[in-house]
Amino acid sequence: MVVGIMVGSGIFLLPGYAAASVSSGWMLLVAWLLGGVMALLGALSTAELATRYPHTGGDFIYLLRVFGRLPAFLYGWMCLTVTGGGSVAILALFSAKYSVHFLPFFQQSSRAEVFIAIIIVILLTSLHCLRVTVGARFQSLLSVVKVGGIIIFALYLLGSSTSAELATMSFSGESWGGFSKALIPIYFAYSGWNSVGYLAGEVAKPGKTLPIAFIAGTSVTIALYMLLNSGFLHVLGLKSMQGDALVPVTVLEMLGNSKAIILVNFLILVSVLSSLSIIIQTSARILQSMGENGVFFRRLGEVHPFSKTPVIALVLQGILSIVLMFLLDIEKLVDSTTVVMVLFSALVISALLKIRGYSYNSGKEHTFLTPLYPFVPLAYIGSALFITVGVVQYYVELGSVLPLWGLGILVAGLPVYFLWNRTVT
Repeated sequence: MVVGIMVGSGIFLLPGYAAASVSSGWMLLVAWLLGGVMALLGALSTAELATRYPHTGGDFIYLLRVFGRLPAFLYGWMCLTVTGGGSVAILALFSAKYSVHFLPFFQQSSRAEVFIAIIIVILLTSLHCLRVTVGARFQSLLSVVKVGGIIIFALYLLGSSTSAELATMSFSGESWGGFSKALIPIYFAYSGWNSVGYLAGEVAKPGKTLPIAFIAGTSVTIALYMLLNSGFLHVLGLKSMQGDALVPVTVLEMLGNSKAIILVNFLILVSVLSSLSIIIQTSARILQSMGENGVFFRRLGEVHPFSKTPVIALVLQGILSIVLMFLLDIEKLVDSTTVVMVLFSALVISALLKIRGYSYNSGKEHTFLTPLYPFVPLAYIGSALFITVGVVQYYVELGSVLPLWGLGILVAGLPVYFLWNRTVT
């Protein structure tokens, strides 16, 4: 599951955005490696939290159990309004972008991508309203296809005779804000390393299964991302990649392989749909957990008597993601959503520091213990703050308030929380 959700649109559609903010091909690879290391640090820390609290809801449950109702509500609120729905909107739009290659009828319409994205959200949401096993089988098939396809594609690029020169490794002249900006799309590409925690309550032997899923899944994803980006740089070089939203297509056009473009477009579509499918499934579990724990509308926690899936949570999430499609373009959705994701991930990881502050193992025999504690969680938190401060500085210098969009929604959740508690108490 971890590989399935992490390897999605990001590795295909975001390399160009990431490349635009760095000064050399080597620095781009460093950024992708550091993003992967950051994800692995987060996975190691979250693996301990997941085995301590093996319940449906993931990050929401950790915040609720460690910090209380308000931080947990705000996390769920952001998932409801920004991070969950935003991620679904982003991936649905990415899916639509590549779907039009196989649907010539829609290529003439300027609003075709949004229309297709809406259809995709409706279909996948409906799929996950069925029994969990139906969605799981669909997801497993997509994951096998895309991982195998990515490996073949990357090896094909690296084996090509066309070669671009990588600039000399140098940190001189590298902008801190620019490098941080590059890490935003990279962080989004790696997002999903915590996904298995959302379904922890449905996992057999969580003390053993969850750490393996977290660590192995994240490590495999790092290897795939480094391999494919090396292939892109090998053929195109940094300058040709910068700002290109369709790097995989551009690289095949340069190699003169028009037939492979269709196959790559299909691979990208499968990858994005796979990731989108898991996000729809897991994000809805956060809303379900909010309802089950009485933090928000209890009906969100209800499951269908036949399918045993949180139908109401799934439908609400689908509606909100469709609304978000009309508010921001893809790059702006990535930037504004990811800043909030980074900040909340740091708060979630800090829960481990508080737990360890008063109890080493909480008396649980099967709890996974984060290695090199407390350096691993502290390193993740530090990296998250580095990205956040750097990105805010970057946009301030441009005179933009884009990062504040997500933060504004967060603040708006405070009166909702207090009004809700006054209503139910």
